[in-house]
Amino acid sequence: MASPQSQKPAHDREASVRELIDRLASVNQRLADDAAALLSTDADRKAERALFRAMIDQVPDYLFVKDLESRFVIANKAVAADLGMKPDELIGKTDFDLHSRGRAEKFFADEQNVIRSGQPMIDIEEYIIDDAGVQKDLLTTKVPLRSDQYEIIGIVGVCRDVTARKRAEEEVRFLAHHDPLTRLPNRAVFMDRLAQAILQAERSGRWVTVAFVDLDNFKLVNDSRGHKVGDELLKTVAERMVGSTRATDTVVRLGGDEFVVLLADQPESTSTISAILEKVRAAIAEPIEIEGQVLHVTCSIGLATYPNDGSDAETLLKNADAAMYQAKTAGRDNFQLYTAAMNTEVHDRLSLHVDLRKAITERQFHLLYQPQIDLKTGRIFAVEALIRWDHPALGIVSPARFIPIAEETGLIIQIGDWVLRTACHQNKAWQDAGMPPVTVCVNVSARQFREKNWIDRVTEVLRDSGLEAKYLELELTESLLMHDVHHAIETMRALQSIGVQFSIDDFGTGYSSLAALKNFPVARLKIDRSFVHNLPHDEDDRGIATAVISLGQRLRMKVIAEGVETDEQLAFLSDHQCDEVQGYRFSEPVRPEAIEGLLKRQDPVS
Repeated sequence: MASPQSQKPAHDREASVRELIDRLASVNQRLADDAAALLSTDADRKAERALFRAMIDQVPDYLFVKDLESRFVIANKAVAADLGMKPDELIGKTDFDLHSRGRAEKFFADEQNVIRSGQPMIDIEEYIIDDAGVQKDLLTTKVPLRSDQYEIIGIVGVCRDVTARKRAEEEVRFLAHHDPLTRLPNRAVFMDRLAQAILQAERSGRWVTVAFVDLDNFKLVNDSRGHKVGDELLKTVAERMVGSTRATDTVVRLGGDEFVVLLADQPESTSTISAILEKVRAAIAEPIEIEGQVLHVTCSIGLATYPNDGSDAETLLKNADAAMYQAKTAGRDNFQLYTAAMNTEVHDRLSLHVDLRKAITERQFHLLYQPQIDLKTGRIFAVEALIRWDHPALGIVSPARFIPIAEETGLIIQIGDWVLRTACHQNKAWQDAGMPPVTVCVNVSARQFREKNWIDRVTEVLRDSGLEAKYLELELTESLLMHDVHHAIETMRALQSIGVQFSIDDFGTGYSSLAALKNFPVARLKIDRSFVHNLPHDEDDRGIATAVISLGQRLRMKVIAEGVETDEQLAFLSDHQCDEVQGYRFSEPVRPEAIEGLLKRQDPVS
């Protein structure tokens, strides 16, 4: 790469180029054979040069020769192609004609150093910008080119494209500290940054907050829509969280649907922290469209703050996790601050989880049955199966305590299958004993309902128990049905075709679409006990109960009220033409033998 002052006249330059080409051809041929005879004619010389050109153009690496002033004398197709040129078009050009000045000065300096010192430069890391504007990383070797008299007459260069390898190395380094799906920092980065933030907070007297973020019911998305949609959802949520926090904050994915937000250098103000986390919560809750499907996802957030809730990284993360579980217990889609009592609660939950697995294998469950009454006849027409856990140390454990854990861990599938099988066998046993036939109602969890072989499993239980399908009713929640309306309708119709009945449990607490509701093959709506408790004194509850009864009648569905305990509640429901009732006013949940006694009498219950 010569300066303009150092350029020679054109005829001298052409002679020099021809001399270099001839000498290169001669050197190459001596390695194969004695070149003296082959170079005796111009025709042979041309043939030799053609062979040499064909050889170097087959090499995928860059091969080139430059003169003492760093002008191209020879270049193969690989060099020229990346510059958008033909090999002959490079002859006589310098890197200053082809690259940015900074790149060209670097190439020129290296080549002149080789020429002056006579020493090769091996595996130089370089890069060029090709004609498409793409950076290519090169590993280059430049060696001095010597004449027969051992004089340096130029340089020979070989460049290997190592772009792919460099990108792979960069990716490996990146993934050592980042999540491969969301590209967020990982746990190792988080713990390091949290430790540094705590050290700074010790000196400044400021706060550091750890927010543990867990998506609500994310497993349902994976189970019903597939992992591809689930992954896209996680990436979108990650982008929204980063967009809702400050540049000084750190958003981390721990794994699965668990994220952590590190709020460093915070003022001593819970309102400031809450404002940031509310922004994160609201951003996540915005509808997300993936592959033409609109998804709604919420999150539960737990907060732990230095120095009040822990003085080291591990303690803060653990306590934020405990607060997150408290947020889920409080109904999800909210955030909770850590308190010391939460730690005890989390340990209890973990212990209960371990015991729950044992309860399945050791058959520690039993079913109680609560009668359902037809208000027109006063007779028992159905019973609801209700599970109880006979814990060896804690005694009877309420479903309200262990069912949420079973849902989160997936154990609900095994437990639900046991309930279905036991209830069907019990109902058939009552019939075989000569009892008046009744329907047995079994609650179905969302995870059960979305199992691919759910229909086959229900059919198998009916076949094994011998119970006619018309004596089985499956109770589904509004949220379960609305999560995937199309799948819910298909599944329900398949089971309805063999005689199974359906009811919507806890109606009024979810978000049913009336347009969708009319398409569900549902026999009954069940008014949630929360609307029955204050009847007939609470005006809002009266309005809701009356509206549900009217809606059920218009949709030609029966309406049953649960949690009926008083004569006043019963009178209100009767006056407003509610069809059926269930609750302690008639019977608490009882053992199978007690139901048998009630069915034997089957006198009108008043």
